[in-house]
Amino acid sequence: MSFAWAGRNAVVTGAASGIGLALSEDLVARGARVLMADIAEPALAREAVRLGAVHRVCDVSDPAAVERLAAEAKSLFGTIDLAFANAGTILNGPLADAAPAEFDFIYAVNVRGAWSTIAAFARIMREQEHGGRISVTASEHSLGFQHGGAGFYTASKHAVLGLAEVFRAELPEKVRISAFCPGLVATNLADAARPADLPQPRESQRAFGRAVQAQGMAAADAARAGLDGVARGDFYIVTHANAHAAAERRFSEIDAAFAAQAPVGEGADRYEVNRIVAEMRAARRDS
Repeated sequence: MSFAWAGRNAVVTGAASGIGLALSEDLVARGARVLMADIAEPALAREAVRLGAVHRVCDVSDPAAVERLAAEAKSLFGTIDLAFANAGTILNGPLADAAPAEFDFIYAVNVRGAWSTIAAFARIMREQEHGGRISVTASEHSLGFQHGGAGFYTASKHAVLGLAEVFRAELPEKVRISAFCPGLVATNLADAARPADLPQPRESQRAFGRAVQAQGMAAADAARAGLDGVARGDFYIVTHANAHAAAERRFSEIDAAFAAQAPVGEGADRYEVNRIVAEMRAARRDS
């Protein structure tokens, strides 16, 4: 059965530009009602007016701001059918030379922002009879090592995928979650704003980043793949075939390590936590 988009209520974070804007455009085109959220107020307001969507300024690194966004969305729409935890940012440079403040910034936006957005809307959806669907924008960087130079970003996207996997296990079946893992997309991520107290890139660095980003997939194509994956109910939503190589390299190394060091055999589940916990709970109930 195909997924009906018309009349659905959707919230998109990071919606002022890039993939978030493309998701908002496609959702509106499919007939959904959209609340666009971002920290970049002028661009957000301009794009929301153009699309006939509503908008709210929200800094996803602030969990209280995300809670307000979720409450306002529920008040506005009544129910929330779709939530896209898309907001994210990037910093470039070698890990050995990075500053603690850079770590804090990336993790506040990419990880705490993703967690707080998913959690806020999941709580609403699990109380709704029909549940809902959540998509979190991870990255091809979630799937394996793609390239150096963006270490905190890569690590943060690994964390985002971990969050998505745990949410998938913990949420009721009626609340579906997807990990959207696009590769290089033509966005303005290279010009992402950073706090004034962080090292600022030289204009030549920004220009190089823009040139690289410009070689990416069109944001509209990535967004279309993301929405089609949500409609199918996919957990992993991927867009770039080249990203498969990194995932395969990782799994091959892991598989070889287990084969050599801890091969599966009789008694392999001796330390399996789920089994241990289930047996201890059963014993407690019987006592």
